Amino acid sequence: MSFNKKHKIAIAIVLSLALILLSGSVIISRIISQKVVQILEDQNVENLHVSIEKTKFSLFDRSLVFNGVHISPNDSAMLKLQNNKLDKKSLHKISISRLKFKGIHLMPLLFSKHLNINKLIIDDPLYQHFTNDEKDTSKGAKKPLKLDSIRIEELKGFQLDIIKVTNLKVQVIDAINKDISFENKPLDFEVSGFKLEEIAAYYFKLVPVEDVFEMTRIKVEFPKIKYLFSIDALKYHFGEDHLQISNLKYKPTVNKLTLANSYIYNTDVYDLDIKEIKLYAIDFEKILSNKGLFIDSIQLSQLNMEIYKDKRKPFDLNKRPKLPHQKLKTLKMPFLIHKISANDSELIYEEKLEHKDVLMKVTMKDLNINMFNITSVKEYRNTPLKIDLNTQLMGKANLNVDLLLPLADDQNTFFFSGYLGPSKMTSFDSAAIPALGLNVLNGQIENISFQGSANNFTSKGSMKMLYHDLEAEVFKKKTAEKNDFLSWSVKNLVHKSNPGNNGEVREATMKFERVMYKGFGNFLWKTLQNGIVNSIAPFGMTTEKVAAKKKRQSKRENRKKNRKD
Repeated sequence: MSFNKKHKIAIAIVLSLALILLSGSVIISRIISQKVVQILEDQNVENLHVSIEKTKFSLFDRSLVFNGVHISPNDSAMLKLQNNKLDKKSLHKISISRLKFKGIHLMPLLFSKHLNINKLIIDDPLYQHFTNDEKDTSKGAKKPLKLDSIRIEELKGFQLDIIKVTNLKVQVIDAINKDISFENKPLDFEVSGFKLEEIAAYYFKLVPVEDVFEMTRIKVEFPKIKYLFSIDALKYHFGEDHLQISNLKYKPTVNKLTLANSYIYNTDVYDLDIKEIKLYAIDFEKILSNKGLFIDSIQLSQLNMEIYKDKRKPFDLNKRPKLPHQKLKTLKMPFLIHKISANDSELIYEEKLEHKDVLMKVTMKDLNINMFNITSVKEYRNTPLKIDLNTQLMGKANLNVDLLLPLADDQNTFFFSGYLGPSKMTSFDSAAIPALGLNVLNGQIENISFQGSANNFTSKGSMKMLYHDLEAEVFKKKTAEKNDFLSWSVKNLVHKSNPGNNGEVREATMKFERVMYKGFGNFLWKTLQNGIVNSIAPFGMTTEKVAAKKKRQSKRENRKKNRKD
């Protein structure tokens, strides 16, 4: 046989094989396309339209591609949602330009019904959540998803090694006016896949292929409220059972002064930065089964938060913020975190006050917080929520605060206590001058100790403020001018030291009627402020005066009783 003839035969064989592969790919593509269409039609999902523009199977690289995948609500359902006549309060739409299963292992599939796929590529997925802003009042129970007991009859095994997503976008859209209230920056990531392990005939459990699941450079924008949320990296360590989040940020997309000025009321503007968050023992099965959020503990490192408020704006008088333990008790979703801790953190709070050129500023440096038993679950609510905090107030004075907040249904009164260490009084001028109009010229705090209790309406307690050599001047309320009369009063009438010249320690009382449209922080601060004023003011209420008042009142009541007898 001549060389040319051998060459022609080889070319013919190659072309024949190529034709067979091409014909096989076309035939398999048609079969898969028909099968997928049949499966979608058999689902008969109400209010939903599903379509695939093109299906392609290639024997050359053992890949299956779906182009133009669309899962969307039909026009009738969307119209009902807009008119609030649908039996649910939201609809969903998913569009994917290309869905590619690459590296399908055919032999294990044909001979042992094990489906192994090297890679799933999802290009340009867009998830849109349409809502009419009405609360979902449906009480229908959702079928729980059991990741450790998945029933599959057609396969005896499944493994997907890698999932790659490019240009992922998520939007929350008002179905009525088409406004986008939430939209993320396009997201690209590649993560390890999962596999199904058989635990019994036709039953499988879902397990990860790799020990670590990782996503990087996550950005989500909230255009309606002008905030940006971002995470540098998110890792889940399956072996250690914890989720690690690096460099979480939640920041305004505009200047904080501009954002505060855009609000009708004096709403807080937040700037949050957390170096690292670790969440331990997350119960994903309960989350996926819509049974609540259960986490063993959360650790936050280097949390830095700035809060700015423009107090020149009015208060929302219709607000009725609940206290922390009240919020937990009324939370409908089952919620349990045994412990939350934050260390090496910092908090800066600023207020722009009316008729004042300077900001009122409070700082808490080297802030460490521990919270225990944060829960809405009834069987855990016999134990109160406990919070302990220690920090360097204004970066100068050591402050320790303990709170005990009851979670039982029949208890509302919470308890608080604290201790402030030695510091110069001038350290607090950035807060005292704008807020109280009090400029401290000299003075030393030895320590302040306080304890009290409060419910939703009132607070009471006592404070011992030990200090000496107080000198101060007072400014007028609406200007930066010195108030000569009040400054004279401070100089000549207030208690310059405690203990006084007689050596006796004054113990001031604390009492405050809560302003119901203001929050928990204001309630606590105003209570402590009342104690500080009573410690310094010449006519301030002390425990001795309260006891003497009660004694006089008791004597009067006894005299009245004796006259009647």
